[in-house]
Amino acid sequence: MTDLADSQDQPAFDAHSLAREAVLSDAFKHQITPFWQQREQGYFHGEGGLRLHWCSFTHPQNTRAVVVVNGRIESVMKYQEIFYDLFQMGYDVYSFDHRGQGLSERLVIKPRDLGHVERFDDYITDLATFMQFIAAHRQYDQTFMLAHSMGGAIATLYAHQFPHAIDGLAMTAPMFGVQVNPWLGRIAPWLCRSLARYQHPPRFGPGQVGYRHVPFEQNRLTHSRARYAWFRQLYINQPQLQIGGPSARWIAEGMGAAQHCLAIAPQLATPILICQAGGEQIVSNPAMAEFHFLRRQANQPSQWQFFQGARHEILFETDTHRQAAFTAIDDFFQTQCQR
Repeated sequence: MTDLADSQDQPAFDAHSLAREAVLSDAFKHQITPFWQQREQGYFHGEGGLRLHWCSFTHPQNTRAVVVVNGRIESVMKYQEIFYDLFQMGYDVYSFDHRGQGLSERLVIKPRDLGHVERFDDYITDLATFMQFIAAHRQYDQTFMLAHSMGGAIATLYAHQFPHAIDGLAMTAPMFGVQVNPWLGRIAPWLCRSLARYQHPPRFGPGQVGYRHVPFEQNRLTHSRARYAWFRQLYINQPQLQIGGPSARWIAEGMGAAQHCLAIAPQLATPILICQAGGEQIVSNPAMAEFHFLRRQANQPSQWQFFQGARHEILFETDTHRQAAFTAIDDFFQTQCQR
């Protein structure tokens, strides 16, 4: 892996440097895009030989790394600003596109924008392979994970399977459950598993459709008009990144994985920070609270940060929420460095 050629010693992290929403276009033009263009990238082979796209940002003086595990429908392309901020905080940064999304190989040829996975465990195996890939190239004093939504479930189950692999796991809106009508939540796994047996090739699950552009006023992800416009334009400019609704099998596998996260919460020894959005409309806040309660009851290291009014994508939110989130995440990582 190649270190960033023109990187100098980074100053101490200052949350005020994250306040760029009003000048986001200029920030991308003069800072973030030049940084992004220096990334190291390539492909590795995940479970079943699938080609998965990765990227990294490293500096020879950095002794700590953050592996970013993104959510459903996302890509490393979307995380450019987040990678930039983490690197300025003094971390080497690594990330990859999950199977079936981003620039990684798709599992379904048509419809190409179907969100699909055969087994949720494949996501975890892919992450384990990527972690081995990183370790083969560089060793760090501390290695952390920052995971969002579906990525939170993947990272949680990975940390359970590999209890000494990371020094801390910070999650924004982890998918330990989804917001659905209670009666639908009870029958959905059974219904979708039944449908998946007969869907060859896989198709969208009940009520799901292909990718569509959602106007800002109707979005449930962020209050930041500038950041929302930026990543929606990204998907317009690069339609190969577009992912729509999930398949019936993905729904069944995803809901099963969320339940598994709750089941293993008391045994998971990895220090964890959960960042919860007060205005959450995608995943289940009560499930997050249950996960945290189970860990505290078992005397496992678990921290909680609540962001009043924030929506699902806390790190793509307005500057106020982003600054608070990055401060909480950096403080959490710094605390683990002192253990």
